[in-house]
Order: sequence, then C-alpha cells, then structure tokens
Amino acid sequence: MRVLVLALPIGLLGLVVSMLRRVVITVGLNEHAGAVAIARHTRGWRVVGLVLGVVVAGLLFSLGERVDALGRLTALAPVALGAGILLGTIVGELTARPPVGIRRSAVMERRSLGALVPRGRAVVLGVGSALLAGTLGIGAAWGSPDDLGRAGRSYARTCEVVLPDLGRTTMGSAHGPWPGSFYAVPLAVAFVVLAVLVAVALRAVVARPRPELDSHGLDTTLRRWSVGNVLTAATVTVLGTLGPVSGLVLSALMANTCPGTGVETAVAWVAAVVSPVATGASLGLLAGLFLTPTIKVDDLPRPLPGDATPVGAPVR
Repeated sequence: MRVLVLALPIGLLGLVVSMLRRVVITVGLNEHAGAVAIARHTRGWRVVGLVLGVVVAGLLFSLGERVDALGRLTALAPVALGAGILLGTIVGELTARPPVGIRRSAVMERRSLGALVPRGRAVVLGVGSALLAGTLGIGAAWGSPDDLGRAGRSYARTCEVVLPDLGRTTMGSAHGPWPGSFYAVPLAVAFVVLAVLVAVALRAVVARPRPELDSHGLDTTLRRWSVGNVLTAATVTVLGTLGPVSGLVLSALMANTCPGTGVETAVAWVAAVVSPVATGASLGLLAGLFLTPTIKVDDLPRPLPGDATPVGAPVR
C-alpha cells in the first residue's frame, strides 16, 4: 500500500507529461487520404487491444487468487495487459491497407527497423528489463523453500546472536512471499511469449504497405509512432512487473530479524527506490497510451490558388 501511495504522484506526473507532449498532426480534408485511413485503422485496433488487455489484467488481478491463492496468476496481470496491446497492434498493422485507386505507384526502398526506433524509449525498456532480470535472478538465488516445501517462495536466514540470559545462540526467520523460482519461472515463460509478440508487432509495422507517394513522409511518422507504442507497451509490462517484485524483495529483507550483509542492505535500498518509481512510471505510460499521437483532419478544405479569401467574420 505504501508503494502504491508513493507511485500515484509519479503516475499522475507521467500523465501530465504525456498530455503536454501529445502530438497531433492536422491535414486538409482531401490530403493524405490513404495515410489517414491507415492511422485510424491501426489506432482503432490498438485501442481495442488496450481495452482488452486492461480487462484481462483486471480479472487476473482481482480474481486470480480464487484460482491460485499463491498469486502466480495475479503476477501475470501486467503481461496480460501488454499482450493485449501488442495483439491489437499486430492485427491493426497486418490488416491495414491503403485505398486502391485508378493510379498505382511504387517506390524502390529498403525499410529498416533501426530508423523507426525511438532511442529514449528503447533505453528505458532496456534498463527496466535489466533491472527485472536482475531482481528475479536475486530472488531465485536467495530463495528458500516455504513451510510446505515449495522452492523459492520464502526468504530465510539464520544468524548467531548474543542474548543476555542465553549467551551465544542461533536464531533465524523466514518471510514470504519471496520472488524466487516459484514465481520467476512462470514470469520468465510469460516474458518470452511477450518478446515474441514484440518482434511480430515490430515486423508488422515495418512490412505494412505504403500509401500514396505524396504521403511517404507522413507514413514514416506513423510507423515511428507505432514502433514507439509497441516499445511503450513492453515497457509498461516490464515496469508493472518490476514494481511489485521489488516491493516483495524490500518487504522480506526489511522484516528479517538477522542483520543483513552489505549486499543485502544495498539491494534493499535499491528496491526501496525502484519499487515506487517503476510502479508509478508504468501507470503514467499506460495512461499515455490512451493519448497516443494522432492525425486530425481539418473539416474545412484549404483554398485553392486563385480562390477569393474571405475577410471578416460570418454574420449569423
């Protein structure tokens, strides 16, 4: 609960930044008809996937414990959210086709994904993925069986202390749930599936047919937007998983009665920072996906050369 309280301001800040940086391109009524049709089609399917992902993630989060009281299904809620967005993106990109007119044109070009990837989002995704992999690795390495023998679900430590009446004695404690192999293995499998969906979505964006020749610049911009949304969806999934996992690590390390080593103390401090930041950032990026860049069509056609220009305001 404390993590969520700290994460909410970060999420609201991300929403405000997304609103301030939202890009809207305005085109004329009769301009770039093919690119506008593709933009509306892909955006519609992406929103459908986003809504579907939110619904499935909500069901896993609220009802997952009824099926699996240990929380493994609940832990997959962020992955379900990201998978929904990616599936909507894949369907939209694969089914998007520019209108076919009487005149057709083609251009010889070699499309590359590298020219479309926004570097900032790629760096954030890479850093988040590395932190998540490191956290799950630590969880698997430090995990212990719980009281029912389930491997990696508890964090147990023993130590020797000096008590006034008993002298030197051995004591220990165990705390869970702990993100060891019990949770890390299902999450690893889920993220492999998510990585495949990311690769398919990026391929679909690159391979989508071009609209008319005079819209190639706008079409390239649309592809950059789509690639950015794919990376954002993956980042939401990674950070949405990293936040709770780091919170579990922090809770178990802080509750242990034995004094922690220098490494354990450092991990606890990092987890204390990463948990609310990752959770808040995932909420902010998720809100930003609803405000993705878009194309706005001007309802009034632009005057042609030689047309009279109206002066003043119309009288009603």
